[in-house]
Amino acid sequence: MKLLAVGDSFTFGEELEDRSLAWPSLLGNKLGWSVTNLGQPASGNTRMVRVVVEEIDNYDVFVIAWSHWGRIEFADKQGIFDIWPGCNPAPYQNPTPHRIQLVDYITRHHNDEYLVKQYETNIILLQNYLQSKCKKYIMLNAFGKIKNLNLNINKEYFLGWPDESMMEWTFGIPKGPKGHFLEQGHERVADKIYEHIRHLSWVS
Repeated sequence: MKLLAVGDSFTFGEELEDRSLAWPSLLGNKLGWSVTNLGQPASGNTRMVRVVVEEIDNYDVFVIAWSHWGRIEFADKQGIFDIWPGCNPAPYQNPTPHRIQLVDYITRHHNDEYLVKQYETNIILLQNYLQSKCKKYIMLNAFGKIKNLNLNINKEYFLGWPDESMMEWTFGIPKGPKGHFLEQGHERVADKIYEHIRHLSWVS
């Protein structure tokens, strides 16, 4: 089986000394499956949708670790970048003046309710797309509480919806200076996903 993991810095393995200890790799070791980790620091949720759609025919199983509901993807002539109201573009995304102005505008004028609805819409569209392609998938949240609940989200394949995220699973264990959980946290997340996969009878 081939598994693709997408997410933000908590999937990428930010602050780990060895990124091979990030939860996607640990999960692959437990399952005996081939795993590709396309987590990216500061990733927007719309990026995750795009990546899964682009890679849909290349993998058997998808694990989507959604980021904060406010993170979204944009593009300009210099390429694609992600923003989050209240946060400047990360240095690796080339924070040119116009990008900083866009973040500032969205920070001051965005609508939380709209962004939450867009986040939920992305989840529903992606879950339905994966089902239509007969692909196995698991979704989960990296962090961030959801203000409004959408009953169309399939909780059987959304681990912890709507009250739990990686933050609840890793509460009280060591984190790096930037707030990312370290090796023990990645082990706990991998265990959580692995047990759910076993519950779904995808492995014996």
